[in-house]
Amino acid sequence: MENLRRMPIPPFFLRFGTRIATAKGVNQATLISGGGTIQSAKRQTKPFALFDVHTQRAISRIAESDCPVLIVGEHGVGKRSIAAQIHAQSSRSRGVFTEIQSADADPQALLSALSTKGTVYLAEIGDLSLSLQELVIRSYFHSEGSQGGHLLCGTSRDLLGEVKAWRMREDFYYMVSVITLRISPLRYRKSEILSIADELLTQYSKQFDRPKPVLREEIIGYLMEHTWPENLSELQTAIKTFVAIGDQSISLAALKAAAPTANRNGSRKPLSLKEVTRTASIQIERQLISEVLTKNGGNRKRAAYELGISYKALLYKLKRAGAESLPAPNGNGVAQ
Repeated sequence: MENLRRMPIPPFFLRFGTRIATAKGVNQATLISGGGTIQSAKRQTKPFALFDVHTQRAISRIAESDCPVLIVGEHGVGKRSIAAQIHAQSSRSRGVFTEIQSADADPQALLSALSTKGTVYLAEIGDLSLSLQELVIRSYFHSEGSQGGHLLCGTSRDLLGEVKAWRMREDFYYMVSVITLRISPLRYRKSEILSIADELLTQYSKQFDRPKPVLREEIIGYLMEHTWPENLSELQTAIKTFVAIGDQSISLAALKAAAPTANRNGSRKPLSLKEVTRTASIQIERQLISEVLTKNGGNRKRAAYELGISYKALLYKLKRAGAESLPAPNGNGVAQ
């Protein structure tokens, strides 16, 4: 283990469905997806529902080692959750789990975290400055003292590209990627979506103290057809919306309206529950106004009175809801 921390070693890739080469110093085992042999983990913990059984098993095996781990995947696939699970299943679980955003890393805070007996997760390691990369190499990998925290790193970028662009030291890359765990985006894990959604429905129903909803076919169709650009984080928001709002039709319309869209630079605006709830409230308001207007034969003044708002406020809400195309009222507020 001492050599592993001091020498650049070719990365140990966990590619599910293929045979895995093991790095020197790691217990020899073959991790093969679907029917392969996997040595049972020493610590039995409840599986993390957001990942399939093969990923859960890999997490358990990785937790037995103190080797640095690089977790690779798109934004929102659950890299931090995996890091937290590795910590929880490791012998360091009683220690502190420290998450540090690499772009905002402070030298003293970084050194302090690495010296603990817990776990350090460096999010978006590609954003770590060259000076801090050198600091980690000198203080963590080349330190003569006893082993400190277990180093886990996450990235959504191609780090070899960062090495070629001279934004990352080559030796640093090989040191932090002794074990590399690649997580597929949710759009390639369609078979898992409904089981993840069901687990989230249970979780959020308990959180909001509401009955667990049974998703309608149109909702299931949306879950399976959507590409989930924000991955698990977007799915979590979607399921939370169905539980929190209750009305599935309104929730679905709100989700579609607030779905992440690509900007000019190719980045996407993340989906937030606050934005979805705001969109849903507009949908509910529009539906209620339409029903009251219909009930009152299009009389907007009477509808405003029944809704408990001013006539001017109703006109504003109709305009905001895109209802300018409704028949214009006459002098008495009655649509012609």
